[in-house]
Amino acid sequence: MKQVTINIKDNKYSFFLELINKMDFISIVDNDDWYENLSQNEKNSIEKGINDIEKGRIHSHEEVMTIARKKISDLRNSK
Repeated sequence: MKQVTINIKDNKYSFFLELINKMDFISIVDNDDWYENLSQNEKNSIEKGINDIEKGRIHSHEEVMTIARKKISDLRNSK
């Protein structure tokens, strides 16, 4: 039996993928490591974010929303 390999870079073809996935003689293998396709700047940003989390330099959603509401209120009141 022959093996069919299909490289799909876009999820626009989800219907097609579902259809061929149902065929027992076809297997879809995703060998793409998304991290390797990032720019160095994007990788650096991810590493910085991980470092911030590890060092506890984070804010909860509630804290961020409180700060944002205050800034918006201050801007409205300064007009």
